[in-house]
Amino acid sequence: MRCLMVFDNLNDIVFMKCDTKFCQHIRKIGISQDLIKPTENENESCDRIDPDLILQIFSPMVTSQKIMNCHFSNRYTSMQCQNGTNIVFDEYLGHLFIYIGDKEVSWQQKVLSISILFIKRICGSDVSLLKYSRRRRFLVSKLLDVWLKRSGEEQCVLIEAIEQLTVSAELSTAALTAAKTAAEKMKSKSAFSRVHILIMVRQKFLTLYSSRNATDLSAGDTVFLALLAEAIQSVDSEPKDKSDLDVIIVEKEESLQLENNVPLQRNKINSLLILLGQHGLKLNAVHLSFITDGVPLFIIHEIGNDVFNSSVIDSLTSFCTIQEIQIRGTVDREALKIAYDTVDSSMKKIIDLFKKKNAPFAPTRSVLAIITTLATRWEPLKKKYLDYFKNNDSSALIAIESSNMNIICSLKDLHHHCMLNESLIDNYTKEAVSEASAMVAVMLRDYTSFFEVKAMNNFTMRSRSTLNINKYLEEFPGLVHFIYVDRMSHRMIAPGLEFASQETLELTKKKVWSMIDFSRQHLRDGHFIVLWKDNTFTYSYFLWFEDQSGTSLKPRVQPTASELFPGILNGDYYEKLIEQCFPRMSKGKVRCFELFCVHLGLATASCVLEHSRRLSATVWEVTGRPSNLLDLF
Repeated sequence: MRCLMVFDNLNDIVFMKCDTKFCQHIRKIGISQDLIKPTENENESCDRIDPDLILQIFSPMVTSQKIMNCHFSNRYTSMQCQNGTNIVFDEYLGHLFIYIGDKEVSWQQKVLSISILFIKRICGSDVSLLKYSRRRRFLVSKLLDVWLKRSGEEQCVLIEAIEQLTVSAELSTAALTAAKTAAEKMKSKSAFSRVHILIMVRQKFLTLYSSRNATDLSAGDTVFLALLAEAIQSVDSEPKDKSDLDVIIVEKEESLQLENNVPLQRNKINSLLILLGQHGLKLNAVHLSFITDGVPLFIIHEIGNDVFNSSVIDSLTSFCTIQEIQIRGTVDREALKIAYDTVDSSMKKIIDLFKKKNAPFAPTRSVLAIITTLATRWEPLKKKYLDYFKNNDSSALIAIESSNMNIICSLKDLHHHCMLNESLIDNYTKEAVSEASAMVAVMLRDYTSFFEVKAMNNFTMRSRSTLNINKYLEEFPGLVHFIYVDRMSHRMIAPGLEFASQETLELTKKKVWSMIDFSRQHLRDGHFIVLWKDNTFTYSYFLWFEDQSGTSLKPRVQPTASELFPGILNGDYYEKLIEQCFPRMSKGKVRCFELFCVHLGLATASCVLEHSRRLSATVWEVTGRPSNLLDLF
């Protein structure tokens, strides 16, 4: 049983995704409380659920959570029911997120954080888009399905790292040349010079070409885009029906298994405006096509004006912060002043861009009307805030609360018309994208059969003939499996899990996934070296730091327990960890690495340590990349 719910500040459902088991459970509660009447065939009534029933059952919980947060600054993080069901909570831009399931609380919190991440990237600063945009609503839903499935199958998705697809020098050169040619075509035929051309093979990285001056595409962006490609294929194959208007998505059991044989339209290009970036999200147009099944081609370029886009996002975010501060029993004047200053600066930038007739794009009449309304509403509101800061009269805040809502509505209109609006992608750009995609397909045509074979195989679990890493394992008697990650580039190396028996494969895979989960829990608690064993295997996890010359570094500050989840999708956890362990050290001077090992149960601690030292020193020899010695002592 599982369910994700999103409530706005009026306690209305903005988005809900659940399975049929949850529907059945809720209907039983509704019938027992005389909220609904049973039907003749109750099971057939579980493909849809009435939003009013959800509101009646969950309103007390939602209201209680908001009271605890607003008046006591002590909101719930999780609840556990007597039947073992766990409920976890989180908030984003004034919206309450609830995830209900029967998994561990830490895992459900991770699911919730990933859900919020997907919504940030797909909907920006307007969560209400989930309610009004069918495509974005279903895309968020499918992204979550893809992530849940792939994190249970692919090591690179589970640990949030990039696995390089090892190919011949000929193919590597051909792919990079094709990507560069596509970028040049985009530059010559469109107004966009800051372009990324990315080619993946399912979750594996093949090549990336970025034009000069383009903002770096982070490793987290790459992992996200690989998930997005699979999700878009699923969304496009969804039939359109009356349920498109529903904010509640009910999964049927058979639909939980993602189809790998969705009909592929190679000539079709999906264009979408989303937000990418590791340090501050920026608006990008992503054009997705498929060279062949399982091999997505991304043409990515920044769109719009950075100052305008960031000002709209900052304004909306800060206004939500102001609302949260104002509804609390005791107003934090210092926090309110910081949020107000951000709004004031951002609003000035937005209005001035159009006032000076130097708009970042040719505005339509509706956009000009929104800007005029925004300016008209902001000036009197700004004066009221200045009076409050001058006189410290809390009663003045109550009088301006409704004015805040009006401003937020105008900003959301601006967000919709000028940012997440696919009509901003003009025909010239579409034509350039179409030609660039066709060129890449032609240049890589000779490798199509190779791609199809590679895309069908699960590389993480099966053989990679071009990577002799399994032969390399013979030098480490007792070593069953390992995962090595350079956390500066977030590139990983791991052998295939190859066993004659499917039963042995599934058992080993289950143990590896359990090892990663266990080590992650200890990493969040600040433990960098962990060794443990069960009846079958001995497990070890190491995280260490080096300087640029490869010399081992000991943390200057011992990190405290973190609420963040190790990974790169929802911000770079390892970058923050380095900042915490090495304060005042220049960025880039400290490198971070991870190593996971599985040995046979008979392996001693000294054997594990020795293997770990040798692995970290020599693992790149198999892939041709240099590395430095791990100094565990």
